[in-house]
Amino acid sequence: MKLVSAFEHGWLTIGKEGDLTAPEADALASAESSLPRNCLEWGRNRVKFRQFCGVVQIQQILQIEILPKVFPYQTPDQQRTTLIEMLDTAGDIEGLSAQQAGLGVSNHRLLDVFIRHFLKLLEAQLQQGLLRDYRDVEDTLDQVRGRIDLIRQQRENLFKPQRLACRFNELVADIPVNRLLHSALICMSNLASSSMLRQHIQSMRIRFGGIGVIHKGEHLPRADDLNRMQRRYASVVELARLFIDGQYLDARAGQQQVYSLLLDMSQLFERFVAVKLRPTARKMGLRLMEQGPRKYLGDDDSGKGRLLMRPDISLLNALNQPVVILDTKWKLLDSGNPLASLSSADLYQLSTYASAYCCDQVMLLYPEQAGFRGEYRMALNLGRPVTLMVLAVPLYGEVFSLPAQAVKHAESEAT
Repeated sequence: MKLVSAFEHGWLTIGKEGDLTAPEADALASAESSLPRNCLEWGRNRVKFRQFCGVVQIQQILQIEILPKVFPYQTPDQQRTTLIEMLDTAGDIEGLSAQQAGLGVSNHRLLDVFIRHFLKLLEAQLQQGLLRDYRDVEDTLDQVRGRIDLIRQQRENLFKPQRLACRFNELVADIPVNRLLHSALICMSNLASSSMLRQHIQSMRIRFGGIGVIHKGEHLPRADDLNRMQRRYASVVELARLFIDGQYLDARAGQQQVYSLLLDMSQLFERFVAVKLRPTARKMGLRLMEQGPRKYLGDDDSGKGRLLMRPDISLLNALNQPVVILDTKWKLLDSGNPLASLSSADLYQLSTYASAYCCDQVMLLYPEQAGFRGEYRMALNLGRPVTLMVLAVPLYGEVFSLPAQAVKHAESEAT
């Protein structure tokens, strides 16, 4: 299988001497309907992934790994580390960065890192025992077990008194959660690029002997479906769902098996920032809200609201009024001066938020990048004093919080 590394918004050339051959590009085009909408952008003899990172695999023909664009000077290994720490912080794949050293990030591709992490989590839980649960069983036996089903006894064994129609509970391992985990292992055995990793997966599958798989259309168990005794499997179950959700069978492509594990970096960055800022907001006596509060910009003649506004992050006071509105942007700025690089659309958006929510402090948050670290400030002319702050958010290592002046302002508004 051919392995290709790419960066989001970075072009892959198509041709005999390019990153992808024409047949490989055709296979990717056939799989496009299974990928997130507007994930790909095509050009003349080239293609790129927009704001998505992760992995796309088409059968055993092609695997494309898409890495973050923010630090172009980083090596692919460092890019993987950046993405892994963001996923861990945002809570998408719990505990991943804490096990980076054991996973060997520098020696494996991104998908193999995810698979190794899943196997490590699963193995830790299996050491405490495979999950089992009670299942209602109906059977005909020669002695009573549980209770006798009188209706079935009369219908089936009226002339066989030595046979008893029984109904009882039996503790079994073939339950939906274990079928989900077994299905995930089968999925991973077709995705792992390392032969040693595939052998590890096969050895894990032995533990699931006699357990079935999840069939198409069946409900995939979630962490919320687990009972009190099963909660320790929560992170493993959610990761198994992530792998199984990425499968896609495209009948139009000749039963072509397509797998995708793609992450929208704009959404991931927003969750990452929210997690980083939540402790700061709590200390300031404010409540952090994601994707809200929602409010219509205006009403039409019938009184129906139009143009729903939904700020990425808001800090609310005790009266549930926004005192700071933050908008996250997963973008690279064109120059070392962020204020000169801001787009008109971003400025209009923040100005609208400030006016509609009567908020006198708004912020634009970008990932920290070459030439942009720290903070910049400007005043918006909206008929009253409104401050716009442009902040760089470190993606790993450093602790991120709001600038001291912004904190002081927010605390005064909270009181």
